[in-house]
Amino acid sequence: MERKIIFIAGHNRGGSTLLTMLLGQQKGYFAAGELKRIWQGGFIDNELCTCGKPIKSCEFWNAVVQDAFGGWNGIDPVEVLNLFNEILLARNYPRLAAPALRSEEFQKKTNTVLDILGKLYSAILKISNTRILVDSSKVSMYGILLNQLSNLDLYTLHLNRHSCGVAYSKQKKRTRDEVHWQTVYMTRHSIYHSANKWMRRNFSAGLMRFTTPCYIRIKYESLAKKPQETITQVVEFINEAPPDLSFFLEKDQVAVKNNHMFGGNPMRFQEKVKRIHPDDEWRSRMTLGQKTAVVFLSWPYLLRDGYFGGEKPSTGQEKF
Repeated sequence: MERKIIFIAGHNRGGSTLLTMLLGQQKGYFAAGELKRIWQGGFIDNELCTCGKPIKSCEFWNAVVQDAFGGWNGIDPVEVLNLFNEILLARNYPRLAAPALRSEEFQKKTNTVLDILGKLYSAILKISNTRILVDSSKVSMYGILLNQLSNLDLYTLHLNRHSCGVAYSKQKKRTRDEVHWQTVYMTRHSIYHSANKWMRRNFSAGLMRFTTPCYIRIKYESLAKKPQETITQVVEFINEAPPDLSFFLEKDQVAVKNNHMFGGNPMRFQEKVKRIHPDDEWRSRMTLGQKTAVVFLSWPYLLRDGYFGGEKPSTGQEKF
């Protein structure tokens, strides 16, 4: 039976946690979260799983790691992180996207990483008894790496949000609830830093239409305003049967089942009945000068995605 990865690419604070949770409500789908972070946050730091337990005390993740590596001590996460840091350097993008450009040494290291990821992702699907995994890691080079896993088909969802919304959100002071042993806050950035990074992330995510077989762009604002229609669009894109939307209590309210996501927005720890609505606080809280600065720095992709009358975002399946 065909197994699939739905990879969410884009920028932080863009709605990927919400999209992951909604897709994870479907039978046969597993909302994994930000698996790129699991080596540091899970294996080393023992952060909380969304079920509320430290990941090493979570029955699900214990079973996954036992199946994949023979237990938490069966693999050295520091060595894995060092390999990732070496392979996913920006200068390695051409070699990662085009295997013919790789040296023998680089190919050997890539094969080692792919073997590790293959064991992890296969174990997750096996233990969860699902065949579609949703990964919200967002980093495009990591997505290109996942596309090279054997026996797993990759579908890229490029999720975008208005750059002002991202820049405003990145200035908020929010706790990282998964860090259960002390109070830690999510990284905050200036609007200028956020706008520049928003451009870079969307540029690299857009390139995935050429480096992965199936690609689609989705706007956070569409997801928040029309969640049922967006979920249906995604399910059609990955060539699956129409979704079961019975978990919607109302058009904008959902009952979220317990899950074992790793990483993501703190909202995943909050109430299980959630009302979905656009987070557009930035419209009234940002000054005109701040909005103007962010738009000036990010207008090309705002224009492309139809935020002020430009090209409409793609709504169908695109294969390259």
